[in-house]
Amino acid sequence: MKTDPCGSIEALDEEIASGLSPVRIVGACLERIHALNGEIRAMIFVSEAEVLDAALQAEREIRSGRRRGSLHGVPIAIKDIVDVKNWPTTGGSRLFGNQVAQDTAACIANLQRAGAIIIGKTNLHELCAGGHDNPWFGKVVNPLDGSRGTGGTSSGSAAAVAAGFCAVAIGTDTGGSNRSPAAATGLFGFKPSNGLIDTNGVLGIAPSLDCVGVLARSTRDVRLVTEAMAGKPLGAQGRASASRTGLTIGICPELTGAPVDGAVETALAALLDQPMVRTVEIAFDGREEFVSAGLTILQYEFAQIYREPIEKNPDLVGDAVRAFLRDGTGIGGDAYDRAIAIRTEARARFMARMADLDALAVPTAPGAAPRLSDELTKVNEEMVSWGMAGGRFRRWANMLGMPALAIPLDVPGGLPASVQLAALPGRDAALLDLAETLTGS
Repeated sequence: MKTDPCGSIEALDEEIASGLSPVRIVGACLERIHALNGEIRAMIFVSEAEVLDAALQAEREIRSGRRRGSLHGVPIAIKDIVDVKNWPTTGGSRLFGNQVAQDTAACIANLQRAGAIIIGKTNLHELCAGGHDNPWFGKVVNPLDGSRGTGGTSSGSAAAVAAGFCAVAIGTDTGGSNRSPAAATGLFGFKPSNGLIDTNGVLGIAPSLDCVGVLARSTRDVRLVTEAMAGKPLGAQGRASASRTGLTIGICPELTGAPVDGAVETALAALLDQPMVRTVEIAFDGREEFVSAGLTILQYEFAQIYREPIEKNPDLVGDAVRAFLRDGTGIGGDAYDRAIAIRTEARARFMARMADLDALAVPTAPGAAPRLSDELTKVNEEMVSWGMAGGRFRRWANMLGMPALAIPLDVPGGLPASVQLAALPGRDAALLDLAETLTGS
């Protein structure tokens, strides 16, 4: 499937400054949605008249000399667990009926104040807990290859960017849900430090793990949108600044403990094979207990939120969500408390090991984009589950509170691979500096 991107924020910034109308930009995006969304199924709600009105308002403001910044007039899609006033927030489910949001989520209101145009709501795994085959809105198709899926709950957000429906998209990341579809679609996917982006107005999945983040075409676009959502510049944050004179990057095979396809390993090695980079292998203790604790926390916290509404209306959610809830309701408070203790202990140990490092490098996924039919990916001639790999390859960042950026890596003759760079909590700006140094984008 051929993609025709809307363009990066940087590119649009220059074009708008040169006189390109936001109305033309948004109109072109809407035309692509009309032409391709029936096949891709990335968007589940678009208020076309409202979007065009917003574009016209942006055009008037810009032409009258009141441009607000690089996001003014730029189309952005939003995962449908994030509120936009007077629009439905379905969570990819029938559970909430035709309810519409009374207010706009704080982070999206910040984007609108920066002049961004919210073009619509994107498809996802039902309640971020169901499988890739959403029973109400269907499977999201990968714009890079129609036989592939997008591999994560922010599936529609990634596909919307890759298909050129918008410049960037907003997703959420509770266990890798931004980084996973970014890896499948050749995008940058950011999970910020836990708490950096206000989650008020976002449906909770597992509140102690939930983060709002960006899917984009460059590190610089990620930074622009992250700062806009946070309502403040990220600023300088000390060590992990991407000095061109030397970077120390940790690798930690023990963190995942799972096979990785040779193409991914080769791409990662090439990224780190730069004169400024020194790699250091670090250990991770108690991996299996840590992985299990992460799933316990996720399922227990999900059950606390959704048990009552789902048990009242079980037919309004799909089989996968009901199964996920059953597992969560079977977890007792003592088991949850133990999982929290395991997380706390692991954080203390691993933060000490990260103290002298600029970043950590970990594959985002074990292979290339998964098959649409069964969400399996090939790892050295063996087919493995893309989704189940999340507990090992991605959820650690949510558990440890670390910012993590999925970075696309070219694979000759194949779909992109992806690697995550991560830093200590609170060092989001330094992480993005480092990523820009290594990738040049």
